[in-house]
Amino acid sequence: MKYLLSIFIILNIFSESVWADDESPNFELGLGGGLLNSKALFNLDVVLNIPLTDVYSTQVLLNSNYLMTGRSEDSFAQSELASNWFARNEYGRLGIGVGLSEFKPKDDNKETDRSVVGRAMADAFWDAVTLTGNYTSYDSTLNNLSSTRVGMSYYLNDDQRVSVYRERYNDESAWRLETYYQPEKYRQLASLGIIVRSGEDNDYLGVIARYYFDTAVSLKERERRYH
Repeated sequence: MKYLLSIFIILNIFSESVWADDESPNFELGLGGGLLNSKALFNLDVVLNIPLTDVYSTQVLLNSNYLMTGRSEDSFAQSELASNWFARNEYGRLGIGVGLSEFKPKDDNKETDRSVVGRAMADAFWDAVTLTGNYTSYDSTLNNLSSTRVGMSYYLNDDQRVSVYRERYNDESAWRLETYYQPEKYRQLASLGIIVRSGEDNDYLGVIARYYFDTAVSLKERERRYH
């Protein structure tokens, strides 16, 4: 985890030289928690979105998850440091990414696994609707974490959306329903999300709060311009 965090800090420092002249970076911090099959799961997400031009942008993210079961045998920490690259216009977005995933069991007798991650992303924008398709591939050491996602988001207004996805985890398919709301009273710099997922071994109910270190912008514009 310390190794991944060090790389993330270095990338933040050097990324300043490639910021676009007309837009500033979008930096966000997410904190979440919930129950995964009745076990406590917490997550910390740090994302830096960097506009390069009106069409191209890049993203550096550090995602960390912590499963707390009360027993060291099956508790773990999982983190991923990734760099994603996007091309977009008013009709949609295409993206590719690469990163490093680390799986560290709480049991000191078990070894830490690391894996190179590849990712492909595509979104289509149509009025208040966003169609999404993502594919993430892990190598053999962490292939139980491979996932795909296809689904649709609908913006009830510029600062609230609901989404439904079909995902695949651990060779099992699951449905995911989520909603995000970004209250205007907080200068549109914070949002709250509720996530529900249903699958044989992947039932999950959780909440996530995000804070954005930038200027006020609607949730719809933020997600389509940066994410």
